[in-house]
Amino acid sequence: MTNTKTPNTLEMLTAEELAIKAQGGSKAHFAELVNRYGPRLYHFLRHKVSRDEDAEDLVQDTLVKAYQNLHRYNPSHPFSAWLFTIGKREAISYYRSQQRRRERPEPMPPGAVPNPLEMIVRREEKDNLWKRARQLPEKQYDALWLRYAEDMSVKEISQVLGLTQIHIKVLLYRGRSQLAKLHQQTEPAVRLAERSLVL
Repeated sequence: MTNTKTPNTLEMLTAEELAIKAQGGSKAHFAELVNRYGPRLYHFLRHKVSRDEDAEDLVQDTLVKAYQNLHRYNPSHPFSAWLFTIGKREAISYYRSQQRRRERPEPMPPGAVPNPLEMIVRREEKDNLWKRARQLPEKQYDALWLRYAEDMSVKEISQVLGLTQIHIKVLLYRGRSQLAKLHQQTEPAVRLAERSLVL
């Protein structure tokens, strides 16, 4: 008799379907949402605070607030945008409680680990992508992070940041342009380092 592993039915549901079940009182369905979005919230919120512990607290506060307000969630809209909006508001509250902005540490960059050859040729690019992005205005950084790290649409980003879709497109355009300029400024140094490694 073969023992085949049955797929977890919770994992097969969309976030919106899980949220509907959670609205009906299912803690298991909400726990699945926590498993899916907890790490993603952490990466989104980590650059807004100076310590890992503060980011973890923000994630917890966001998830608690989401649970308490599940009855307000409209399943016809993406759950991720609704949740990240709450996270954004929690971060704003954090800023106000601190009464000053803290330096934003570098989040873990998305993507796979490069092979040794890529590390030699593109080390500066990969290691400093989000470090460079931290030099951008916060709204540009957030828009870029949500678009490229979270793969959200312009419409979803506009819901999270509370801005019009046109504004989001402008932020993305300016953010990409600024990053390109920052890249061009560091490129000569990278090429010099590459040449010295070869020689």
